[in-house]
Amino acid sequence: MIDELKKKIASTGGVDFGPFGEGVSDEWITKAEERLHFTFPETYKWWLKNYMGGEIYGEEIFSIYGLDFDTVVGGDIVYINELNRKQGFSNSEQLVICEGEDGMFYFQKQESLTNELAVFRDGEYYASDFIEFLIKRIDG
Repeated sequence: MIDELKKKIASTGGVDFGPFGEGVSDEWITKAEERLHFTFPETYKWWLKNYMGGEIYGEEIFSIYGLDFDTVVGGDIVYINELNRKQGFSNSEQLVICEGEDGMFYFQKQESLTNELAVFRDGEYYASDFIEFLIKRIDG
């Protein structure tokens, strides 16, 4: 599925991610996980490490900006999730990854043998993992 995703990213005009291979370091991912008390699924970590972040048809997929979490704003995963939790839009069992016109997308903590988490949209199942989420968003 990763090869399918890479082809779609490279060939779809509405996808604006960072250059492949120039992503976020393991150190920043660990800092974000510790700050949010949420272990990121492996497919999301793969995307962060390889693409860093970006948008699909103008909708930002939240990522790690690599800036101090106490001062960062925008679509940084820590900033967005701390803000949503404070305002009651999400809770510590969820990790919001995108907010679009058609809903809020997030991972929900659950027992998993594969280090993967499903993606939900406004309480409803949306995708089995982050890669499927990206493919569905790209396909529209």
